[in-house]
Order: sequence, then C-alpha cells, then structure tokens
Amino acid sequence: MIEEILNMAKIVLIPVLLLLFTVDVAAEKKVVFMIGEREYGTKDTLQEFYKTELAPQGWQANFVMAPSRGEVKNNFPGLEHALKDADLFFLSVRRRAPTIGQLNAVREYLSAGKPMIGVRTASHPFDTRGQAPSGHAEWLGFDEEVLGAKYTGHYGDETFAIETLEGGKTHPLLEGVVMGESTKLYKNELRSPASHLLLQGRRENGDLEPVAWTHTYGPQKAWVFYTSLGVRQDFKDEGFRKLLRNAVEHSTISKETVKKRSP
Repeated sequence: MIEEILNMAKIVLIPVLLLLFTVDVAAEKKVVFMIGEREYGTKDTLQEFYKTELAPQGWQANFVMAPSRGEVKNNFPGLEHALKDADLFFLSVRRRAPTIGQLNAVREYLSAGKPMIGVRTASHPFDTRGQAPSGHAEWLGFDEEVLGAKYTGHYGDETFAIETLEGGKTHPLLEGVVMGESTKLYKNELRSPASHLLLQGRRENGDLEPVAWTHTYGPQKAWVFYTSLGVRQDFKDEGFRKLLRNAVEHSTISKETVKKRSP
C-alpha cells in the first residue's frame, strides 16, 4: 500500500516539477555586456554590479570583453553568437573597431528593436578616428543615431553636482534614486526629439551638461538608456546603482507598456 502511494506521488510530482522548471527557465533574461575600455575599469565594476544586483534577480550574463591594448583590442570574440538571443545589450566601449561581422551583429540587434543600456564611453564606442584595421569597421554616427546626442569631449577632473530635471522626477528610472555629485563631466548635446533628459550635471561656474537620458532608435524603436556617469566612484554610490537597476528593469517592459508609461 505504501509503495503504491509513493508511486502515485511520483506521478503527480514529476510533471509539477517539470512545469516549475520550465516556467523558471522561460522567465530567465539574458544580458550581454560588451566591454572594451581601459580608462574607467568597467570590466571590474560591471562584473561586480552584475553579480551583486542582477544575478540574484535571475539574469544570465555573457561578458564579451576585448583586451586593453594591442591589435586584439578591436576583437570581441563570441559577440555575434551572444547577441542572437540576448534580451538586453549593455555597452561600455571606447574607440574600438570590432570586426565587420561583430559590428553588424550590434546593428542587427538594435534594428530588431531590442533594448540597450550604455554607460560612460558608450557615447564614442566605435569611432577610432580612422584607425580601424582591415576587416574591422567603425560606426561614426553611433552617438547621434543610437543615443540621440552628439559627444563633443569632456572637462577635467573637477567635481560637479547631479541634478534631476523637473520633468524627470516622476520617471520610473529615477524612482528611489538620490545622487549628489560625480567627477569627469562629459560634453554631450542632445539632438533628437526622441531624447528624454533625466539628469544633468552642473559645474561650479553654472554650466550644464546632460548626464542621463533615454532615446529610441530605428523604425522598430529600440529603447535606449545612456548615462555619461560610470567612473569607479559612481559604482560605490547606491543612487547610481539604483539608477542602473531601474534601467535594467525598465528594459524588460513590453513596448506597449513603455509607450503608456514613459519615453
């Protein structure tokens, strides 16, 4: 009798466990981190951010990183395969020229209307100022086309205050975000009506620069979030980490919901 009951329990439990496993797998999201810069150490800070903030939420990550120096610094092995089933593309690259196939994979991903988050040097990721090796490619207008802004340079090491725009205080990306200051302010000029400014940096002399905004790219309206913040110290700021967590969460919202909620 006991043996019959145990067998019945197995029959009932196995399908339930399989169903739970299937639902869990289906709920998993995949993020691809493309990293290629040596100035701000994002190969370390972004991996720590993922392990601490995203992995516990069930995100799977694929880190595609290029070396800091030498001819191989323009090669991102595995990027094409990784982007094929990615739910989110996270970019931190400075002046690299990926192989033609790798850059085409980035274009195809974005053209499909999939979301992207860019930090710091992602405003000038694929502009090598004409130094692309044979078989590699540049994307000179990436900042204006994808981010909706023109990167024009940066200031020195001075500290600047971070301010929330009046219209951005109710934006879901800024929910629970409190930030004070940072350093190494970038110069960017928003040039697209689809760009929605959230945060700005104020220098001591009163000059202002945008530091965080959203944009949509292409006919499929890929959702893009970019922030020029991202120095090592920023990753120690809970407000900055919360901003990135909010952006990751927002990237998973359906396009229909995004249209109703915010840019």
